[in-house]
Amino acid sequence: MLGHDCHSIVAGADHADAMIAQLRGYIRAGFGLILTSHYTPEELKDAETKIGYLEQRKAIAASCRGGVSFKAAVREQYPDYSGENYLNMTAGFFFT
Repeated sequence: MLGHDCHSIVAGADHADAMIAQLRGYIRAGFGLILTSHYTPEELKDAETKIGYLEQRKAIAASCRGGVSFKAAVREQYPDYSGENYLNMTAGFFFT
């Protein structure tokens, strides 16, 4: 799922890096439209937005000691994002 304004399930920093690499590949290829099975049609600007989001999530995770503080920091940074359940799952992956 891309979701430029929705939390995504991220199974740790390595998974975030893999997602970023895939999105950068879309940008390099110049795809004009990105269709996923779980969200609306999106464009390259949406991929760039998601890359920034994933990089920020990694930074937030690195600065937190647990899932509760991680979720609070992400919510503060991205207050209008949907997919709260995805954020909860991600917190579980980053902080087992």
